[in-house]
Amino acid sequence: MRAAILALTMICFGASSAAAQESKDESDSGSKPARDSVAWDANKGFIPGLSLVLVVPPEGPMGGGATVHARYGIPAGPVVLAPGAQMGGFVVQQQFIGNLMGTFRVTLPFGPFAPYGKGGLGPGLITNPREVGLAWMGGGGLMIHFGRFFAFGADVSYQAITGTDFGMFTIGPSIMIGG
Repeated sequence: MRAAILALTMICFGASSAAAQESKDESDSGSKPARDSVAWDANKGFIPGLSLVLVVPPEGPMGGGATVHARYGIPAGPVVLAPGAQMGGFVVQQQFIGNLMGTFRVTLPFGPFAPYGKGGLGPGLITNPREVGLAWMGGGGLMIHFGRFFAFGADVSYQAITGTDFGMFTIGPSIMIGG
């Protein structure tokens, strides 16, 4: 968990440093940053989503699940910072795993491409046997935008719940339709 928090802090610090450098470069050259791209426009403002994922535990059979998420993209230099929330439900090895997390995403849009890193923290629950703890998540992906309201890509993350033996990778295609 400390590694995930450290990684998220480093991403945020890097984004702040990049924004400060861009501001300095802008004032030196008198030019504006290139923010006129499909990926840039698609990652600003309120963005809701639904993702279906394949769950890959360290041992045993795979499972599946879904997340409902929303974020609000705020331009900050060359990146878009996006605080948000995610509610996930997964079924793996005859267990239900649920979480509700506050999330943070950093996207670096250029042209139609939008690579991103993300992290999250919140309460987590496992059934059979019933266990609760702090759920955490770290991951990233790449989206390819074909307009403000349509994109597809791939997402990979690692999720775990503290105080339990539970940890899993989630892998899924990402499709954005309608914003």
